Amino acid sequence: MTTLRVAVTGGIGSGKSVVSRLLSIMGVPVYNCDTRAKELMESDILIRQGLVRMFGEECYDAVGRLNRKWLASRIFVDKSAIERVNELVHPRVKADFTNWAEQQQQPIVAVETAILFESGLNEVVDRVLLVWADAETCISRVEGRDGMSRHGVISRMNNQMPLDDLLLLCDYAVHNDGVEPVIPQVKEFIESLQKTIDKCADK
Repeated sequence: MTTLRVAVTGGIGSGKSVVSRLLSIMGVPVYNCDTRAKELMESDILIRQGLVRMFGEECYDAVGRLNRKWLASRIFVDKSAIERVNELVHPRVKADFTNWAEQQQQPIVAVETAILFESGLNEVVDRVLLVWADAETCISRVEGRDGMSRHGVISRMNNQMPLDDLLLLCDYAVHNDGVEPVIPQVKEFIESLQKTIDKCADK
């Protein structure tokens, strides 16, 4: 069976999770990078050893759970620490996704990630779907969803890859502005992927 690996990416407040849920409802298994990365930081022995080497035994509590608040207080005051943690975690997530994708018995599988190109996951997918909306829409969503200040949202957005760059790097795009219907766009995307799979099968 030919299996296409698809990445669903986009900036904060773009609505990646909405599109991922729709894909899942339509029969496409979806790997959530944020959720899985948090799990791997507790279960993956290489990540655990690396974090302890970097920051000490205090990274984990007495029962082996990640001390997230303590670790965040060490990481986010030091840009080099963030980079070191990313260099440790991203390859393990990439390997975990690859293993997960190989076990799925579906023609299309997807991975949801906000940092597709930064993490190197783009190297192990076949197609990239960008979910996007205008900046004001994204800001309003995050303010309402997370209670984050406008300044905080803009700060997060400024640390992400610019939308224009993402649009050039991606194969497909879903415009999720709250006005244009998303479901038809996702259906069209899946149909396009199925045509690609059918062409490969005919060769």
